[in-house]
Amino acid sequence: LMDDVELAYRLGKVCEVLIGESSKRHALRSRLCIEFEMNCVIEPLQSVVSTYPSLYESAMIVGDTDCAMKIAWLYCSANFYLGMNLASLSKHFASCLQKQAIYRQDAFLHLAMAASGSTIHLSGRAIDGVKSYDELREIGENTNNPLLMWQVFISQLNALFWMREYLAVVSLAQKYPPPKHKRALAIMRSFYEGIASLSLARDTRQEKYRHVGEEAVKTVAKFELKSEWNFENKSKLLQAELHYLNGNIGCAGEAYVASIKSAQSHKFLHEEALAYELYGIFCVENKMIDEGINQLSMALDKYKLWGALKKCDDLQNLIDLIDD
Repeated sequence: LMDDVELAYRLGKVCEVLIGESSKRHALRSRLCIEFEMNCVIEPLQSVVSTYPSLYESAMIVGDTDCAMKIAWLYCSANFYLGMNLASLSKHFASCLQKQAIYRQDAFLHLAMAASGSTIHLSGRAIDGVKSYDELREIGENTNNPLLMWQVFISQLNALFWMREYLAVVSLAQKYPPPKHKRALAIMRSFYEGIASLSLARDTRQEKYRHVGEEAVKTVAKFELKSEWNFENKSKLLQAELHYLNGNIGCAGEAYVASIKSAQSHKFLHEEALAYELYGIFCVENKMIDEGINQLSMALDKYKLWGALKKCDDLQNLIDLIDD
């Protein structure tokens, strides 16, 4: 997979240069959204996503509404993984859905609805007209649309993961095995499954969870070699959880701190919150109660900035329980 990604990335950069010199650059640029999915694995995610509005404009200039609506869906989806404030992201999704309805782009409308599900779930903000996961999954099955089925799956996995419903994360992942055609977001699946499985391995001591977690550590470490910016914080957090599982308390603490610093440096606010949260739980479980509450409070502040109000309520309940 990594060799394929590297090749696609290099070919894409050549295409960008050639398109920039073409008199038909708007028509050609509007088709770059597929190539930019590969860029997300190599280049800083923020810089890649910042190009999507201009791609959208190019598509609209030449009247390519198919590509424009696809780009609109991808832009909203990508901003979730950037940690955009969820209230702002809800507005972007609402605008996206409205445009897709106007242009009768049902396929991309359903994809955007599916992608918005995790934002709705975590923020507690409804978006008018969005169908449920079950309704969208049924549409995907009836129309034989594997892309919609994938989007429903990964959005539902997002929602479960961020609420720390780890058993549900693993159960959902087992129900929907990875497709043969790998997508860029497959790395997020590995990250979510890995964190969930390592936590469950600590709680249950079952080897099946350890195996999934260890494989995720290896997978994300490979991606880190391609882009330290995008994947270092995720890799460090997985390593922290594996060290904790193995009883290497000192190494675990260092890795949690490294993940926090990396997320800060690389501007992933929501994943910074996650690292604070998991470090706080680690501290509490290892009898460092005051430090644990301090780390969890830092996580709460970051989640508030993200706009994940439902997550904040859940975490505040945990802090109150520990404090009592």
